[in-house]
Amino acid sequence: MGNLAAVKLAIRNELIVKNFNEYRGELKGFFMGSVDETEAQDLIQELFIRLIRQVDKAPPDNPKGFLRAAATNLLRDRWRRRTVRKLDQMDCIDDFAYDLEDANEFEPSLWSEQIERLEQLDDALGGVADKAAKAFSCHRIEGSSYAEIADDMDVSVSMVEKYISSSLVVLRERDAEMQTA
Repeated sequence: MGNLAAVKLAIRNELIVKNFNEYRGELKGFFMGSVDETEAQDLIQELFIRLIRQVDKAPPDNPKGFLRAAATNLLRDRWRRRTVRKLDQMDCIDDFAYDLEDANEFEPSLWSEQIERLEQLDDALGGVADKAAKAFSCHRIEGSSYAEIADDMDVSVSMVEKYISSSLVVLRERDAEMQTA
């Protein structure tokens, strides 16, 4: 490593350590208003990783402002992910039967029941945008992870979460209509 690179690295590290020492307590207090101490520590670590990446690109003019905005965004992102996961795990959608394991026993009655349920799901997904329906099907029927779907669809994991969330909203509405009919 050349002298110039070593000096830049030393300056970067000094800036990070200075900001960590100066704002860690304030940030921990901010996070503790929403999460437990362990998660707050994780968020602080993630926050300073973001600061390091930002400093490597271009040091922020106002590190405290950058950290506050990034902390708010981290909590918002975490809240969104949890909301999507909760929606994804709701039981009311399970009437559409995404679990095909029973059908693998080669019992004709189970096959026809599963086919009927898949047709209901396909019909319900007709009211969902194509990309959202694809993400939902990949996740709930094929068992793909959000990361795998994001890679396959060339979108972010956050976008996959939004697609699946919007699908679940439509399916829940459809399920409610079927319950009242």
